[in-house]
Amino acid sequence: MRTSMSKPASIVIAGALVLAAAACGSDDDKKDTGKATAGAPSAGAPATPGPSTPAADTRPPVAPSSPAGAASALTGPQLEKAVLTAADLPQGVYLTKAAAGAGNRATATPADCQPLVDLFLPRQGAMKPTAAAQAYVSIGSPIPTGVIGGELFSFSGTDAETVMAKGRAALKNCGSVSTKDPEGETATTRHAEVAHPKLGDDTLAITSTPEDGGARASIAIRVGSTLIVVASAELSGNTVKLPDLALVTKQVERVTAAAKS
Repeated sequence: MRTSMSKPASIVIAGALVLAAAACGSDDDKKDTGKATAGAPSAGAPATPGPSTPAADTRPPVAPSSPAGAASALTGPQLEKAVLTAADLPQGVYLTKAAAGAGNRATATPADCQPLVDLFLPRQGAMKPTAAAQAYVSIGSPIPTGVIGGELFSFSGTDAETVMAKGRAALKNCGSVSTKDPEGETATTRHAEVAHPKLGDDTLAITSTPEDGGARASIAIRVGSTLIVVASAELSGNTVKLPDLALVTKQVERVTAAAKS
């Protein structure tokens, strides 16, 4: 099932999250329509994307998670155990299967902006994860209107740190990025960094708004050799707020605990 957004815009806004929503899942996906716990984010709450310089943040500071015990690369089963559950997320269709085409290459123009695209699509990057897990809810029926959830990526050695550092560096000169998907479709998206309390070893929050509609607010967090991406995506409007801080913190804590187990 197609949304109102073009395929490349879907790729840039929410990576595998929106691709899965656009496909409406499959019979193999895990599904749950239970209510969300307190503090879960809302798909439609507005927040205008800020400039490339981070905006002021009024949320209370959060102590960084200790990297101790998080250096070893987590396995697929460990990531699956640590990922957000249906009870953590808003009411909707709960999906944990990676979307078809999640690893397809979206090439960036200017070329120097490729690391920014790869940061939120790790499966397509030069330094690919050794394991991954995802959990998200598709909101809206029969046509999805929003997606909220998270993805976990385990890397070898210092690859997670490198992916994060290159993505952050690229963002400074990539307020507007054009992408082309494997089928030759193109889209242009504006990106802006927004302020967010530090979690784990490194944190980067970004809003992304394609010129043909839709919006994504995502938080990338590195905990040792694991990259966490928690995102809220709106498939038609152009405003969306960052995922709730309590939800993001919960995901970080679970990854940290999994690394110590």
